[in-house]
Amino acid sequence: MNYDAYMLLWQNAYIQLKQVDYVSNTAVRMVKVLKTSTFLVVTAGDAKIIIDEQPYHVQHCSIFHIGKSQSLHITAPNSISYFLISYKGDVIYKDAFMQHLQMQYQPFQTSFSCVPANPIAIHTVLQDMYCKWQSGSIQGHLSVKVSFYEFIYRVFQELAEGQGKPHDIDKAELARLYIEQHIREPLSIQALADLLNISTRHLLRIFKARYEVGPQIYLQELRIEKAKHYLIANHYGIKEIAISLGFEDENYFSRAFKKATNMAPSNFRLKYTSSLSEIAITNENHFQYNKNQLAQAKQFENEENYIMMTKISRHLKIPFLVSLFVLLAACGEDTKQSAEQKENATTSEEAKTRTVTDDSGREVEIPAKAERVVTDWYLGQILALDVVPVGAVTANLDYASFLKQYYKEGEISNIGTDGNASLEKILELKPDLIITWNKEDVEKYEKIAPTIVFAESAHKSATEEVIAMGEFLGRQDEASAFVQEFENRIAQAQIKINNAIPEGATFTIFDVFEKNATVVSNSSISGGRALYQILNMKPQEKVQKLFDTKESSSGRYEISYEVVGDYVGDYVFVINFFNKEEKFPSTWTNLDVVKNNKTIELEPEYYFASDPLSGLHQAEDMADKIVEFTKAQQQ
Repeated sequence: MNYDAYMLLWQNAYIQLKQVDYVSNTAVRMVKVLKTSTFLVVTAGDAKIIIDEQPYHVQHCSIFHIGKSQSLHITAPNSISYFLISYKGDVIYKDAFMQHLQMQYQPFQTSFSCVPANPIAIHTVLQDMYCKWQSGSIQGHLSVKVSFYEFIYRVFQELAEGQGKPHDIDKAELARLYIEQHIREPLSIQALADLLNISTRHLLRIFKARYEVGPQIYLQELRIEKAKHYLIANHYGIKEIAISLGFEDENYFSRAFKKATNMAPSNFRLKYTSSLSEIAITNENHFQYNKNQLAQAKQFENEENYIMMTKISRHLKIPFLVSLFVLLAACGEDTKQSAEQKENATTSEEAKTRTVTDDSGREVEIPAKAERVVTDWYLGQILALDVVPVGAVTANLDYASFLKQYYKEGEISNIGTDGNASLEKILELKPDLIITWNKEDVEKYEKIAPTIVFAESAHKSATEEVIAMGEFLGRQDEASAFVQEFENRIAQAQIKINNAIPEGATFTIFDVFEKNATVVSNSSISGGRALYQILNMKPQEKVQKLFDTKESSSGRYEISYEVVGDYVGDYVFVINFFNKEEKFPSTWTNLDVVKNNKTIELEPEYYFASDPLSGLHQAEDMADKIVEFTKAQQQ
């Protein structure tokens, strides 16, 4: 995290405290979706905490910041003590810089954690806050707000000075969840360790310490437990269960099951289904049967569905089928005319809409060709299809300067910031389709218009994003035309660069701050996507190592100015949005490329967005800058 940026944002924040709760020495099992931004501070106890699918094992004082609409699970079988502070926050914009900073870092929505080095001081502040909040007086609540800022200061002070450390994700729990989600697949300990970025030895040690058995044995026991449920349900054959749970064959499954239960699968089924058959299905228990059937339906999909239907068809007697066909034939003549009339009556209506599956897996009925589109992020993908949406967010309208040539001023209404769009403004625009990045906002958007979730991560490249958006908007021809033009123009830009640079030349993009530099990743921000993915330029060796071995933070890798020289490529791009006063340490200003003016400046307002249309223009702009820089160096 860039702690300087976060502290600056909090310094300019307006905070409204909503609730201060304290739970003391209590067993807890809680699952909730948070309605506001929240700090969870665990002061004592042993608990499993999951924040938006990220698990943590808490055994000491720990602080978690959780954004609005994120989920929080707390499981503490024995006892736990914790504070829960709910608040609403907004940044008071003084200028475009502060507005951009807020959109870039989203301080009230971003999750982070801290294991404080001085928990007693923080606990004291929180106790004082809770006592004064309980008083209910205006004076007491005002004092709580003052203490809240002191709490924020102490948290960021610890993180910025390196005393407090972010809480480690519970990798043992992550491994367990992975095993449960991939129960049908063979388990490779090495692959699982690589996925968690730890050694196999460390994985085996932490997993066995937590669950008392190794991952392979855990998987086998899990499969056996699942098999018991399927055998008792008595809907599927033993071979089908074996295949569905990832056993090599029926014989191997039978041996493993008998070893675990001292009973063959067929005997186990006979014993337990016979006892179940004596239980009458009543109003009190029929729901558990439905629940079992629902679980089975979800588990046995694809090839299992085919097997199930084949089994059912075997039980249908020939006389019944013959009778059914005769009945249908008789009814068919009588209803043919009315069916045709109904079809004709609905054809025009059906032509206006169609059903699609969006990137979150939801089936949505949308206009066949939407005309009034609102989006809370994907302006570039839509403009690439010659569609001008009626509404978009501040980030795209103010900081995606390459897109401004594709629409007239005032043609697109500003609906607010991404993650905090104004429903009133959207409603006024009367959209026929809303495109969002956040599946948590779907429920509220759908009250206004059909809504689809679009995700850049669901598509492999910039051109695939446009093709997918073309499918959703019914503009397949426009998508194909854009892709052809995109590929032609990028090919020309690559030729231009390759004719100007020596073979094997390397590139780095630095996004510079006052106290630290950052290396821009090869993902989607600050020109990284355009340079490395679209233009396919070669990163400097140590930069490539960052890409291969570490996960970026908001698309950047923070590095100390003391070692910034180790990441300098043959060509160095620099973006400076946040350090306008250019207060740099000597380790930066004394670099040869900086001292001798051999860096290539990128204008921040043109390199904020990373959509395919912006990426195309960024790639061409970089190509021109590389050629100009090379010519200047040769003179």
